[in-house]
Amino acid sequence: MAALAVESVTLVPASAFGQSAPNATEAKTHLTAGTKAAQAKDWSKALIEFDAANKAQPSADALEGLANAHFQLKQDAEAHAAYDEYLKKYGASAPKAKKTLAETRLKELGERTGTIAVSSSEPGAQITIDDKPVGTAPLAAPIRVSVGPHRVRITKEGFAPVDQAPSVTANGAVTVTAKLEAVSSKGRLSVREKNGKPIRVLVDGVDMGEAPWSGEVEAGQHTVDGRSSQMAAAPEKVEVERGKTRDVELIASSTTATLKVATSDGKGIIYLDGKLVGEGTFLADIPSGPHAIRITREGYDTYEEPIDLKDKENKAVSVTMTLNSKIETGPVVKEGRRVEGIYGGVGLLGTVLIGGMKSSMQKTCEASDRPVELASCSGEGSGSGAGLAGFFGYHWDPVGVELYAGAQYDSSAPTLVWNASSVDPGIGPDPARTEDFKVRRVGGFAIARVRLTFQSEKIRFSVAGGVGLSYRAMFLDRDTTLASNAQVRDVFVPDAQSYVSPVVSLEPTIQWRFTPTTALAVGAALLVESPRAFNAIPTTPEDGSRRLGPSGLTTPSYELATGTQIFIGPFIGVMFGP
Repeated sequence: MAALAVESVTLVPASAFGQSAPNATEAKTHLTAGTKAAQAKDWSKALIEFDAANKAQPSADALEGLANAHFQLKQDAEAHAAYDEYLKKYGASAPKAKKTLAETRLKELGERTGTIAVSSSEPGAQITIDDKPVGTAPLAAPIRVSVGPHRVRITKEGFAPVDQAPSVTANGAVTVTAKLEAVSSKGRLSVREKNGKPIRVLVDGVDMGEAPWSGEVEAGQHTVDGRSSQMAAAPEKVEVERGKTRDVELIASSTTATLKVATSDGKGIIYLDGKLVGEGTFLADIPSGPHAIRITREGYDTYEEPIDLKDKENKAVSVTMTLNSKIETGPVVKEGRRVEGIYGGVGLLGTVLIGGMKSSMQKTCEASDRPVELASCSGEGSGSGAGLAGFFGYHWDPVGVELYAGAQYDSSAPTLVWNASSVDPGIGPDPARTEDFKVRRVGGFAIARVRLTFQSEKIRFSVAGGVGLSYRAMFLDRDTTLASNAQVRDVFVPDAQSYVSPVVSLEPTIQWRFTPTTALAVGAALLVESPRAFNAIPTTPEDGSRRLGPSGLTTPSYELATGTQIFIGPFIGVMFGP
């Protein structure tokens, strides 16, 4: 079954390849450029150049190049028309190889195209195929199109459009016949006198006959009133819609008066007894008795006046409209500023180390089977620090993607008090002593985060979270003093140890915008990492050469950080962007 894709269409007549005034130099330039483009297989450019050459000065080379370009671009209908014109104009004198190629391709294209002829009952009707205009009826020649279904539409003002969907076969010819039906531009008026009194109906001043009356009129606004030798009905302006009936009820009276209503500048909609009778001015004979005048105009106070007309009275009402004394407006609604575009920020963060560094010193102090010589511990599970961080990203309201990076420092200071050891490790038993440790950590992180933002006019709330990597270098100082003589001490400072760890970030913040693009941000920062993730626990080497006075001093290897490291603390900074 043929695919329902809409293909391009083209007119077969040679006018599609119309000529302009000959210009040999211009034609030669375009022909050279087209040949180069064809050799480079840039067929779109070749098409433009060969077409320009053929228009400047028609030639066999230009038309052949144009046909080849259409063929290579799969523009089958255009290629068929070009090859057909080439053979008709230049086939007799064309080289045999070129003529044979053109005939072969024309036959091939015939298998991929057919024609649609359109016949319309109304000359001048607009014709489109696949929504592309192809001319007006009658067409000079059939339209060549690709094989398959197409949509043909014939339209003309005042007539109902005709749509057909012919299917074109290879080398086939389809004829679409359209009979356009005229569309009525009229509606109907149905007029009666309320109490059945004998009056004649006037439409736009034309006597249409006795009431009740019904008939066709052009769609639009009309003035309807009623008269007889002894009675009159007030005129009324009515709107008649095409194809619909408008009912009008008149009230006739044997006693009449003449009423003229006019505004000072000829503007304003005039109503009499609730019915529209004119704009700017109104003059008519109407039944005597009580009536109500109302005049409206945008931006002005409504004018209303009751009147009581006597029989045969002539009354004139002149009105000057008054500007509204109070202009009512709805509440001003400010459109919220969209959080969309490039943004960034920088700030300071303070951190508390939840659960400590989990160093060897901390684990020794917290162990249930800690050494009997360990008299007491302090500061082993605490730690604090600070950092500087910034981020940069792009926001699509309400979600943003950003790169978050920063530098951070924290430290812990455990103290272990030892009694004298009875065990001699080979350099003498350890004496009673106090070991003051200082563990310092410095490093940085880089994290890819997603930010979700909600805002009011001045206050904005956002939460950012993501994952990345951190790098930390750790430094250990151990200051050991002899319990019996504080002047005897040993300071142990091994080489720095480092680790790389995955890191998770979560940061809720509240921002106050003090300019449209700048905000003060306050929130909380959470960073979670673990040296164990990459088996990179920072550990100092064992040192058997340490002494405390005459006594030996055991110096094992120390794990400076193990397990999950949780940093949490306040964040304060400035945000820039939308």
